[in-house]
Amino acid sequence: MLAKQRESTETLGPPQWAIMTNDAGISFSHEFGGGVGDFVSESGGSGGAWLDYDVDGRLDVFLVNGLPTWGDYSKGSGHTFMRSHGDRFSKAPEAAGLRDLVWGSGATVGDVDNDGFPDVFVTALGSDHLYRNNGDGTFSAWPAGIEGNDWSTSATFTDWDGDGFLDLYVAKYLEFDEEEIPVPGDGACFYGTVEVFCGPEGLVGTRDKFYRNNGDGTFLPWMESEIDPDATYGFALIDIDCDNDGRSEIYVANDSNINLLYRRTRNAGIEDWALFGGAGYSGDGREQAGMGATSADYDGDGLFDVFVTNFQNDYNTLYDNRGDCNFEDVTARRGLATSSFAYMGWSAHFFDVDGDADQDLFVANGHIHPQFEQAGIEPYAQRNLLYLNQLRETGTADFSEVSELSGEGMLAIASSRGALRGDYDNDGDHDLLVTNINDKAELLRNNGPIRFPVLRLVLIGRSSNRSAYGAQIRVESGGISQLLELRVSDGYVGSNDPRTLVYLPGGTADFIEVHWPGGSVTQLEQEEPGWLLVDELQGVIARRSP
Repeated sequence: MLAKQRESTETLGPPQWAIMTNDAGISFSHEFGGGVGDFVSESGGSGGAWLDYDVDGRLDVFLVNGLPTWGDYSKGSGHTFMRSHGDRFSKAPEAAGLRDLVWGSGATVGDVDNDGFPDVFVTALGSDHLYRNNGDGTFSAWPAGIEGNDWSTSATFTDWDGDGFLDLYVAKYLEFDEEEIPVPGDGACFYGTVEVFCGPEGLVGTRDKFYRNNGDGTFLPWMESEIDPDATYGFALIDIDCDNDGRSEIYVANDSNINLLYRRTRNAGIEDWALFGGAGYSGDGREQAGMGATSADYDGDGLFDVFVTNFQNDYNTLYDNRGDCNFEDVTARRGLATSSFAYMGWSAHFFDVDGDADQDLFVANGHIHPQFEQAGIEPYAQRNLLYLNQLRETGTADFSEVSELSGEGMLAIASSRGALRGDYDNDGDHDLLVTNINDKAELLRNNGPIRFPVLRLVLIGRSSNRSAYGAQIRVESGGISQLLELRVSDGYVGSNDPRTLVYLPGGTADFIEVHWPGGSVTQLEQEEPGWLLVDELQGVIARRSP
């Protein structure tokens, strides 16, 4: 139930976040080489996914793990899959089938066979795995032609060719052989004056992969000659409709390389538009170290913009969409540049933190070199960043950083990597599950205040892909128009809540328009706050009051 008390005052205090990990029964110990930092493989950590695996309206959680010792596949606790019981979780039995011992990276979720149950794809340094949801509370490892045997980081499901089945794009990092790469102590690699692991620069990158869904649960490599020909170091992915043609493009944040932006050509072909579109480099023409990415219409102009996190002593980059996938670096102008210099950014999320009908911003931070802390130069653990968008308060979409005013959840110190956005307690606001390298994951609950009442939209595709990924949702309320896009890939190595929360300044949704990825349009009027289940063919098939 959407039970939290909504605030109606014009002036709200800063949002308050509480650490609910133990209270919610989240039990996960991240294993990723023990924090020694000998190899680049030990730096990226791993993420996970929110998913409603049994379709009961509550978010379950899947957390990806590595191993306690690099290269030793005989030990480790494996991945953790936890079932929701409302606002608490319990570990699913091993028979659920999502446990494995691999050097895991991340996960993405989508209904690959359109049977109504979400499936899970897990990336790794080694073999990737697709787990098909059997619909009976269990998953089965499914040989789907997408296993690979290299280093995969983030992945996203998207219906590129519009045939109603989700295709799969997988970001790849680099070729890795521990027997050939120097380790600290060999005198080979330094960051400043401190000897650290080697990479990624100087090591050979691995080309991303794009797979076409055959419609039977199997996939085939697709457009291989066009995908990532320079073998960039891929980290984060978002599927974003940046030209408003109703079909999603693919944006890849790359470490120490130009970022990629794939647009669709005639006959569902593909071309990289990042250089021409201005979203490949920083505004002053530099390659940055892209590590996380998110997208939203943060300024309310009807265009989806992009935000990318980068390395410490550089700024995270906000790319403003000027139309037709042409972007401008507006980071400093929007108040986001200097505040990020002291931090190493990973997962990032645009979402409406305080329910005031604009898109705020969260960034997870953490250093990659424990040697810096050992040398007394910089801490390995860092706090995260929370920015409030001032669009509704001032009319200008500038950001103010409020982490230190936002409760214990935003004051936590760790070397964070992933952050999964989802309303785990179904109270009508976005919460966060943050993964921390070689440490426990932390569940951060959004305790408000929330300005306006909320409407939760759950979409079911029919001629479109069943997950309805790529759908655009426009909501008008109280004279304010909001544009949202259904995707789960934002952040870094994770998959987020597939349900859409939209806040209603006028108290009701005067008008809702859903543009489905298959091309159809659903229009609704005068919808009250609460919960709507919308079918592409039938319209609203269920309503629930707050």
